[in-house]
Amino acid sequence: MIYDLQKASLLKRFSAFLLDIILLVILITGFAWMLSSMLGFSETSEQLDAVITKYEKQFGINFSITNDDYDKLTDEQKKHFEDSYNVVINDEEYIILTNKIFYSLITIVSISFLLSFVVLEFIVPLIFKNGQTIGKKIFSIAVMRVDGVKATPIFIFVRGILGKYTIETMIPTIILLMMRFGVGSIVTLAVVVLIGLFELILLITTKTNSFIHDIISSTVVVDLQSQMIFESVEAKEEYRLRIHKEEAQNAKYF
Repeated sequence: MIYDLQKASLLKRFSAFLLDIILLVILITGFAWMLSSMLGFSETSEQLDAVITKYEKQFGINFSITNDDYDKLTDEQKKHFEDSYNVVINDEEYIILTNKIFYSLITIVSISFLLSFVVLEFIVPLIFKNGQTIGKKIFSIAVMRVDGVKATPIFIFVRGILGKYTIETMIPTIILLMMRFGVGSIVTLAVVVLIGLFELILLITTKTNSFIHDIISSTVVVDLQSQMIFESVEAKEEYRLRIHKEEAQNAKYF
């Protein structure tokens, strides 16, 4: 049971979220740039472009045409385009380079996201205390366990890394990357939609307006200016007994 809960307003939470997202994107971009340089991503992309350009010159085709431009082609031109495209995607060098780019992207995205989440959603909250990210610190909101006790590092880790990074961010991101490279399906896309719908349902139906990361970590976002957060279960029980004793003493005068 939540003790003396002072929920953070949705406006404060949204404002803190926007600031944290901006900082997260900046950090992710920096890590991604470093990783792409280490993995030679640009060089691989240039090699793939060279293969495509070679076939474009050979067949006199622009493989980058839009759907509208494709629809304007004659049946004979469409057949020529499709035959040429099949030659390209079955080229051994094209397949190797495409796979290399795909797995490089997965690696870059996964690691850059992970490092960024570890910094902003785990290390920073441990430094600021009370589970506060930079956004939460600025808007005076905090994270505590649902029983009113301070969230320990394990709770912060589950909330930020298992919840926010793994479930809410990486699963949808990996699925969208798979769809982009044509290795996904309508079923995998449905998973992204279901995660989004589940988040919305939780936000609307839970008394604490929680998301998945709060549910799995048993935490709640509160207004730090009015919320009492106990250091431990024992400290909370001592406070409860003291208040009960004071109320009992005051009742003698009535």
